[in-house]
Amino acid sequence: MRRYETMFIVDPDVSDEQRGSVFTRLEELFTQYGGLQVARDEWGLKKLAYDVRKRSRGFYVRLDYCGDGPLVDEIERSFRIDDKILKFMTIVLAKDVDLAQVKEEMVKTAEEKKAASELASENQPPVVTEIETNETEEENREA
Repeated sequence: MRRYETMFIVDPDVSDEQRGSVFTRLEELFTQYGGLQVARDEWGLKKLAYDVRKRSRGFYVRLDYCGDGPLVDEIERSFRIDDKILKFMTIVLAKDVDLAQVKEEMVKTAEEKKAASELASENQPPVVTEIETNETEEENREA
């Protein structure tokens, strides 16, 4: 089994619900072809370097996964026939991957994200809802 990374750009005019259908289709393909989705990073709306299908912006997504050739072929085929996908590119990250090691990496990454979010929430300053002042109206009038 190999490890792949696929970057794709979704049409910016597509709603969140329609974009979700693309992700649902990908999950179905991973199940059908015995692949493993390691990570999906949604980078959001970005300006394109040049217009693609008369669009100057696009919604970028990075997909990191493990699988075999037929899975990659089917993902790329579905991207080619889907009007919501503007561009895509797939690269091989590793030719021979141990799934147990990849799953360990996924768990470790999830734990690190959880710890980072907990640390960030602890370090946030308290929210001030009301500003207190010691000045009275008379002091404000004199000034």
